[in-house]
Amino acid sequence: MDEGADTLPATCFISHAYADAVARDTLIEHLPTGVTPFLFPPITVKPEEFVSDPLINAVLANDGLIYLRGGASDRSFWVALERDYALRAGKKVFAFDAATGELTRDMGGPLDLAAFASYHREDAAEVRRIADFLNQKRHFDMWLDVADLALGSNIQQAMSTSLSERLARGGYAVIFWSHAASRSKWVNDDIERAANGMASFNDRVLFGLLEPCPLPEFWLQFHEPSVQLYGDADRSTTQRLDDLVVRLYWMIYRKTKLASSEGP
Repeated sequence: MDEGADTLPATCFISHAYADAVARDTLIEHLPTGVTPFLFPPITVKPEEFVSDPLINAVLANDGLIYLRGGASDRSFWVALERDYALRAGKKVFAFDAATGELTRDMGGPLDLAAFASYHREDAAEVRRIADFLNQKRHFDMWLDVADLALGSNIQQAMSTSLSERLARGGYAVIFWSHAASRSKWVNDDIERAANGMASFNDRVLFGLLEPCPLPEFWLQFHEPSVQLYGDADRSTTQRLDDLVVRLYWMIYRKTKLASSEGP
């Protein structure tokens, strides 16, 4: 532990991937007397409930947060979410490097959760529901034409400008994909602008599958991820929405972190 250890709050949420149990135990073993770690237990929720709700409540209930740096924790969607919520709530946040034993204060700010919604009008009600949840409950700034398009605007120009602006801020274009979207010129124009090197933004696109529907063949060459948003026998639509939330948090965090480490 370094000099940051003497400023640790009394209770600290330990943010980590379960695969990093050894590093987690090393951290807990070296915590100063008087600092109580909180480990969030694996939970089971009802199909209509968000997994993220009790997790976020637990983060907010503690005085501070320590997240593991390195290993599986660097690739954990949930660690990115937990870190950001603690920073957003004004908690003291620390990073622990198990390889060096170094504990440092994270003086960064919350993520700029910029996003752009591309979809077909037949899916408007479902996309509006998702965007409202992201914006109102999870701190995203997702541009949605039915909510953000100014009266009298040139629709095509406004959408192109908004897409460029969200991507330039480090955000993502979320393509809400369905059979209707696959036939939409507007949706496919958004994908093409991203894929054809709009400042090399092809890695700033995330497909959200509203129903079972094959991705565009040309897009498969980029090997970029997609998120299932429809419920099935394994998980409900509500819990699939959690998948979109944490995936976007991690992808934006990853890109922000890489940009910061590479410098100007």
